[in-house]
Amino acid sequence: MSVCSLSFLCATLFSAPGYFEPWGKDAHLISSHTSDTPQPRKDPLSWTAEKLIAFHTNILSPVDGPRSDFRPTSSRYMLMAIRRHGFFKGFVMGCDRLMRENKDEWIYRTKVINGVKYKWDPTY
Repeated sequence: MSVCSLSFLCATLFSAPGYFEPWGKDAHLISSHTSDTPQPRKDPLSWTAEKLIAFHTNILSPVDGPRSDFRPTSSRYMLMAIRRHGFFKGFVMGCDRLMRENKDEWIYRTKVINGVKYKWDPTY
């Protein structure tokens, strides 16, 4: 086995596949647009939950009107939690968030959007 083929073999064994963000002098090339929503999961429970949340968001919420004091809204929060952490942990996180959905004073982070003060509680 020649030195060239041995070095090629070592390089392929220890290299990482895929695209990696630029760093150092090329760090300015990173796109500033990133999505905070992970891709949908493939398991049946997560898929069903996402369809139910979409039904609530698209059909029920416009009729009822916006009532959430949080940003992201509770339905969006549960959707992101299910996509990030799986169905069971995301569902528990979403239910915990729904139990905190009230008019009580919020002592944690807040965010002002269009002159309205919202409770800021992202999933990460």
